[in-house]
Amino acid sequence: MQRPQLIIFTDLDGTLLDHHSYSWEEARPALEQLRQRRVPLILTTSKTAAEVDELRQALQLDTPTIIENGAGIILPAKDGDSAHFFSRSYAELVNLMQQLRRDKGYRFSGFSDFSVAEVMAETGLGERQARLAKDRLCSEPLRWEDSAAALEAFRQDLQHQELQLLRGGRFYHLLGRQADKGRAARWLLAHYRKQQPGDYFSVGLGDGPNDQELLEAVDLAVIIPSASGLSPQPQGVRILLADAPGPAGWNRAILQILNEIDPQGVFHG
Repeated sequence: MQRPQLIIFTDLDGTLLDHHSYSWEEARPALEQLRQRRVPLILTTSKTAAEVDELRQALQLDTPTIIENGAGIILPAKDGDSAHFFSRSYAELVNLMQQLRRDKGYRFSGFSDFSVAEVMAETGLGERQARLAKDRLCSEPLRWEDSAAALEAFRQDLQHQELQLLRGGRFYHLLGRQADKGRAARWLLAHYRKQQPGDYFSVGLGDGPNDQELLEAVDLAVIIPSASGLSPQPQGVRILLADAPGPAGWNRAILQILNEIDPQGVFHG
């Protein structure tokens, strides 16, 4: 019987990347093992396509990327990348957001309101990376500045517009109601099965509430300890708890999976 193909979906900030420094250096041994074994690594992130492009090059990845909390997928191709979206365009989202803020008096700020300097201050990113973070396609990070009651009312207003608000490590994220990392991961798994028929064993790694749907969409969910203290709580899936936050915990979890998965694709950890 042919061994199932292992496929990895990973969050970035606080998971593969250090929450503060954004470094992936401590994950280098596991990344090299995945490269040698030709295991597809799917970056699954709240970051923009522009932000992730440089990281994909640094990690030598030619795999698809799930961007902006699952609102879009970038599919690499020799003749130019293509995209699949699960959310409205950025311009539409910003217009609706501004209209609700104007009509209802909600207090919040989004990346469309921030200058590059303000994005740098909020995220710790350098100037160039902050500019890339503002180059958005299909979601808007928000800093909520109002009450909990107003937040609930805002969520209700968004539902009427077929939109939702996800909680991330630093921000809330405004995007289409049908968009999340889990839906994007399932779409990509179906895409892989169509392109390369066979069995797959999927692993997801994440540290925040916005990773919940991703972790519930895979065969094995790896929870990375969160710097924010807000961890995902996936249901109905096998769970592996990493023993350290960020890339150190990511590295050890991936190496454990590679060492303890048998020829039938069963993980014995």
